[in-house]
Amino acid sequence: MTREVTALLAFCEGAHEVAFLRRLLKAQFGFENVAWRFSQFPSPFNSLLKRNIERHAAQDLSLDMAHKFYLPDKVLTRDNHLALLFNAGGKTAGKLAQVGGFLADFLDLHERASTFPDGALMVVGRVRVLFLHDADGDGVNRVRASLKQTFATIGERQRPWLTEDWILDAANPNAATALDIASYVWADAQGVGTLEDHLMPVLRACDAQQCSKAECCVDELFSWGGENRDPIAERARRHKAIITLLGQREKPGFSQSVIIDQASVLDPVALLADEGVASFARFLWDFLDMEAPV
Repeated sequence: MTREVTALLAFCEGAHEVAFLRRLLKAQFGFENVAWRFSQFPSPFNSLLKRNIERHAAQDLSLDMAHKFYLPDKVLTRDNHLALLFNAGGKTAGKLAQVGGFLADFLDLHERASTFPDGALMVVGRVRVLFLHDADGDGVNRVRASLKQTFATIGERQRPWLTEDWILDAANPNAATALDIASYVWADAQGVGTLEDHLMPVLRACDAQQCSKAECCVDELFSWGGENRDPIAERARRHKAIITLLGQREKPGFSQSVIIDQASVLDPVALLADEGVASFARFLWDFLDMEAPV
């Protein structure tokens, strides 16, 4: 007899959002990493992921595209909950269209997953989809409107999908839902910016002196801003450089995503003490409809 699980499909703009979400799901929500074979995934993922790899090979595509909606970057579980985290590689129209294609394939198989589980011991019941993006200079509203337009229909057959209007979260202007679909856009109080705008206060709270030294170092080595440069993008680049530098003693040579995911410079207590991070966690608790682990 198959066991039913609830699935979260999180489509993240980039590797840093994947790393952050994985860390939060583990530290706050009690999820654990899993490294399953295709046959161990619940239906329909056991069939879908294998089929996508076969299709990828048949099309003779490059290796660096293999994870772009053919495979999740991270898979986590807790009790009867499953979370698959995908790195979209951006939020351009082309990247979002790839997401739509994956979702259409998944939903087609999901409709008959319980009837034809293809040998799986688990089957996906309820599905929630989360889009996690940076506002950048576009702003929260523009990013969210783009999602609504892009995902109104999905796949080659133009299947209707995101047909409901976004319902804004009363407590958090960065969050919105449409039934079991959610959008969270990282931004500052002005509605622009990135995830790193919320990580920098955490780093300063963890070790203000060390963070100040890192800021002085990157400012001495590089110039930020300029007449022909986007100020929001330049701020994000500077923050990324600081975060990466601060993690080098513990994780020498590793990228910002690894620092966000694994380094102790982002203390878990300080992380959740930041109001921006805490607000996202509260929204996620409500969206996933989960109870805190015992």
